[in-house]
Amino acid sequence: ARRHRFAMVAHTELVRFASWFLVSLVGHVLLRLVWGAVAAQVIGKAKWESLPEAKKYNIRFAPNMALNGFAAPAMVFPALTRLPGLTKSGLLFETVNTTSHPNASIACALAIGYMTFDLGAMLVGWRTSIKANGWLTYQLYIWHHLLSILFWPVAVLCGSFTFFVNWFVLSEMSSPWLGMRGAMLSLGTINTPLGLVVQLLFVLTFVLGRIVVMPDLIKAFVWADWEAVPAWQARIAKTTVPIPFLLNAYWGVMIALSVYKVVFSPKKKKNM
Repeated sequence: ARRHRFAMVAHTELVRFASWFLVSLVGHVLLRLVWGAVAAQVIGKAKWESLPEAKKYNIRFAPNMALNGFAAPAMVFPALTRLPGLTKSGLLFETVNTTSHPNASIACALAIGYMTFDLGAMLVGWRTSIKANGWLTYQLYIWHHLLSILFWPVAVLCGSFTFFVNWFVLSEMSSPWLGMRGAMLSLGTINTPLGLVVQLLFVLTFVLGRIVVMPDLIKAFVWADWEAVPAWQARIAKTTVPIPFLLNAYWGVMIALSVYKVVFSPKKKKNM
């Protein structure tokens, strides 16, 4: 089948995407500066100064994770569909958007603005970030952010494979609870009723936003109309779209093991 020629991105669409990207990026920088200035007062100066730098790191960036995890998914929600539309043959799923919800571009720009901010923070403070997250998780975050920054805008602005990006943006809805969990672990308050609620909400949003939707995403990927888009876009999609599937499966196993240990591990008997 003959591939469509690459359609030039409309100037207005590019300007709109860039504007929302800058709003997000600047907003996260300002939030980080404001929270960094008041965190010690909110938590308590003595408590703050007693914390190692790695624990301060988790607390400093929790508000940014929350902002991204609420704003971007809320924006993309109206643009979601369970599956892409079918082609005229009725055998394959569309890869080129016949209609595109305007929220898709805005939500992607908001998420990419956050990831650019977070990637920069992780690279500048790489030593502390590795201590806070662990070497493997640090590498996963770096590559997740970098690939998203490079390729999500291509899909949204070129109007191809936007279906997948929309769902990937929605999956960020677990980030607020992950950030709060990290902050509470750092403060030693995770084993409280509020800590239990935060952990349950993290597991719930992770499962709903990343695991439950995976069969439909895989179905749409396998039966996609790859011939309808330029070859370079098809190569990008075939290479990068499966990566979140693998990451979510890995993180899902880690969460399941963590829950299993909490629920089924033998409790230590108290000394009589």
